[in-house]
Amino acid sequence: MIITPTFTQNFDMNFGAEADAAKAAWTAAADVFTSHFSDNIHINITVDALPGTKDLGRSFPGTVSISYADLFASVSENARTQSDQIAIGSGGSMTAADPTNGAGTWFLTRAQAKALGVIPDDMSDDGGTTFGAGQPYTFSGEIMPGTFDFQGVAAHEISEVMGRVGLSGGGNSFSLIDNFSYTGPGTKGLRGGPGNNFSIDNGTTLLMLFNDSALGGDTRDWAGGTIDAFNAFASQGVVFPVSAVDLQVMDVIGYGGDGPVGRVAETVGRIKFLRAHELGSGYGKAPNFLDCEVIVLLAEEPLRSFGLKLRADAERPVRWEMFELLRSAFAANSPVRLDYVKTGPGAGEIIRVANS
Repeated sequence: MIITPTFTQNFDMNFGAEADAAKAAWTAAADVFTSHFSDNIHINITVDALPGTKDLGRSFPGTVSISYADLFASVSENARTQSDQIAIGSGGSMTAADPTNGAGTWFLTRAQAKALGVIPDDMSDDGGTTFGAGQPYTFSGEIMPGTFDFQGVAAHEISEVMGRVGLSGGGNSFSLIDNFSYTGPGTKGLRGGPGNNFSIDNGTTLLMLFNDSALGGDTRDWAGGTIDAFNAFASQGVVFPVSAVDLQVMDVIGYGGDGPVGRVAETVGRIKFLRAHELGSGYGKAPNFLDCEVIVLLAEEPLRSFGLKLRADAERPVRWEMFELLRSAFAANSPVRLDYVKTGPGAGEIIRVANS
């Protein structure tokens, strides 16, 4: 995934001497998403600024309409992660039947439509973000008292261009994220309001409370309670990070993978399959072939396999200790934490093992 900003003359003029720092902070915010998702697309965003303090940040996503049947098919065809599989499964939030019974009109943002393969990748403008240049911002380093974390604000707006924006029944229109809004088990909250939560398993697990737009702000921002870049309202003097649940939202609304090959990641789960075999036999097929002598499958990661090398080299003693930890966890059916280097869309080579 490549996110390309086009900074306007107004951005330079209104930020003045701080324009370069603001550009660097915006780019750092975009890097959060490109480092976690590996979709083969370009997202092109116009970045503007207004004078004064009337606005903190706003987004202007380009959109495309889609039938619910085509939306369901696209989401299903692009399900690549564990969260995706839960969402489209028998107890998932993404049902084959249109939850509006055919009465609603469904939309994706242009960037999101590219990620889902609904429209081809291109270099056209996919939307815009705008910021109030008169606001007190910190652009890098420790967030100063009385200032807003510009990178967190930018991440909030970029994610909306990417599709994290609710239409929630306005003009009888809905967006993909609206489909993941629940007030309880089996009870969707398509139109927003109080008590609506993000859920990928048909409301059984309520992962985060959505904002009640009657109190101001957008329907699919978070209501608050934790410090988060996706909150409806920002506070001064604190970092607003993109959290794990934020990335889970972006995952199920169209973005795939957990970063490019070569990225170091971690996971925790119970081992459901542990195999050791002779040198050179490997496991799996390209692009997920593992040239490893120990293979691990986790119950919580049904779409990914992990490998550990046991070679006669300087690292052999350490790797044998990791193998013994794996064997012990498997025998005890206890959780194990794996740090791994991503070697393919669904494969990783283990570099550290710990009891969890």
